[in-house]
Amino acid sequence: MKNVVGFYSTRQQADQVKDDLLKAGVDRDDITVYDREGKHEASLWEDIKASFGFADDSDHDLYAEAARRGAVAVGVSFDRDDEPATIVQIMQRHNPIDLDTQAAQWRKEGWTGRTTAARTSGTATAATARTTAATRPAAPATAASAQRVQQGSETVPVVEEQLQVGKRAVQAGGVRVHTRVIEKPVQEQVQLREEHVHVERRPVDRPLTSADKPFQERVIEATQTVEQPVVAKQARVVEEVNVRKDVNQRTETVRDTVRRTDVQVEQIDTDPQYAPVRDFTTRFFADNRYKGRSWDEVEPDAQRSFEQSYPGKWNEFRDVIRSRYDRDTSRARANT
Repeated sequence: MKNVVGFYSTRQQADQVKDDLLKAGVDRDDITVYDREGKHEASLWEDIKASFGFADDSDHDLYAEAARRGAVAVGVSFDRDDEPATIVQIMQRHNPIDLDTQAAQWRKEGWTGRTTAARTSGTATAATARTTAATRPAAPATAASAQRVQQGSETVPVVEEQLQVGKRAVQAGGVRVHTRVIEKPVQEQVQLREEHVHVERRPVDRPLTSADKPFQERVIEATQTVEQPVVAKQARVVEEVNVRKDVNQRTETVRDTVRRTDVQVEQIDTDPQYAPVRDFTTRFFADNRYKGRSWDEVEPDAQRSFEQSYPGKWNEFRDVIRSRYDRDTSRARANT
């Protein structure tokens, strides 16, 4: 796992860097924004150190001073070799602070390189300078140095990581049902009744009768009616759309790697009889031709080289040499 840390003048810049990294496909869990947010400036260094596992404090004062002046850090972790160029380009795009240049400027203002001194000097000002320098790579852990037990005992803790798998709910699609009102033309046929009144005059010539009721004033009315279509609308439910969500359980196997402290006990060969082994292994293991190769591949060359210096001693020391070779090969693979 490799890491990159960049410092920015404002939280807005840092958030924009994070958004662009997410758009570029970087996993959200691999991006961390470190903001002082009212805490002591040393807390920001401790947060970065805890996330990236720094073993040395070479940048402690520089990072803490940047945090004290309001800078916000963005840290990114990555595994693949093809990711660093893309990540660095995105981080450079938003003008990260060049901490080396800023440190030189801070020293001119009175900063002595220690956070506590700068805090009491009264000369600190908000860091507003922006440069196009590359982000600072996280410092690698230094190799463990030998520790001698002078008196009593020394305990070596064996640390082993345990895989803890949790769950979180994420959006995985769905269905959105929209309703809208539409109009469509329809037609129906209806029979309509119409009345019509007709007045006819026709000449006649006949005798007057009593039924004719002569010489009386009368009014005769005849009305006519027609039928008109009357439209009424009735809403009826003709279909139902049912939205249902089913919940299923499935088992998924989560694969990852965990780390464990591997303690190897090595005997220190101070016996003079092992001097040939120590001298030979020091020379042979330093030969780049044999790095990363199995013992079966290198044994013929090892035997030939050993017997040139110590004739007839190969069978006596073969197992010891092989044990050392296997051990050193395993260490080299673990460190790559």
